[in-house]
Amino acid sequence: MTACADRFSTNTKFLGLLIPIVIILPFLYLRLTRMMKPRRLKPKSLWIRPAMISAAASVWVAASPPRAADLVWLISAATIGIGGGWYWGKLTQLHLNPEDGALMSKASMAGMIVLPLLMLVRLGIRAGIQLEARAMGLNEAMLTDDLIVFTAALFSTQGLEVYLRAERLEKQQA
Repeated sequence: MTACADRFSTNTKFLGLLIPIVIILPFLYLRLTRMMKPRRLKPKSLWIRPAMISAAASVWVAASPPRAADLVWLISAATIGIGGGWYWGKLTQLHLNPEDGALMSKASMAGMIVLPLLMLVRLGIRAGIQLEARAMGLNEAMLTDDLIVFTAALFSTQGLEVYLRAERLEKQQA
């Protein structure tokens, strides 16, 4: 019976990794090809995505408040996310359409690497947490909260940086 249980456990772990990859790869391909094309940017609505992400992350973390000792890790994750988001936002190309003066944005190739890299790091950390968290005495909930705070800070700051540059570009046009 144990050989059968071990085989089932191995197959379940394999499927647990395979299914997200099969789902994520087509989505990632579509998202990346869409981001490489210039698209109209509406600066007035750029605040919506960062607000929603920040609100969702706040609710998630507040559902199980961290201990005081864990706040250092959350602040570190937020700081790294803010730095990465600002840099990613700087890599987004903004320009005015010469035909109608509309604000256009296009992701840079370097910025495009961020999204798949984040997904791979997340998969690796998740697998590592599942395998080694108890052995290393790590708090799985705290690590998950750190990843959520990092991601929220990254995407929110990227949106803020693009918004600030878009506003400046529109003022220069006027």
